Amino acid sequence: MKKEFSDLEREIVEIEVEKSRLNREKAMIVLNKSLFIYFCFLFVGIIGFINSYVSKTVLNIIIFVGLVVLVIGTIPYVQTMKAEEKKLNTLIDDLKKRGVRL
Repeated sequence: MKKEFSDLEREIVEIEVEKSRLNREKAMIVLNKSLFIYFCFLFVGIIGFINSYVSKTVLNIIIFVGLVVLVIGTIPYVQTMKAEEKKLNTLIDDLKKRGVRL
């Protein structure tokens, strides 16, 4: 037998989904900024190397630091996506077990 949501339960589910969206957006902003910084490092390094402002060693260091920034920015994104996926799957499973109709 399917049950209907009460207004309070419906609001709670909507708030949890909205909170999940906010967490994903925050993680996406961090990822976007790390990508931007990575490409800035590449751009500065390549332009500096072409114009002989930067040696090969400094270019390699700049590229390595850019990759480190990219990895550091990707880790929170991946962790947040996994956590939010678990939360949403748990919420869906709980609703299915209760037999609630949305």
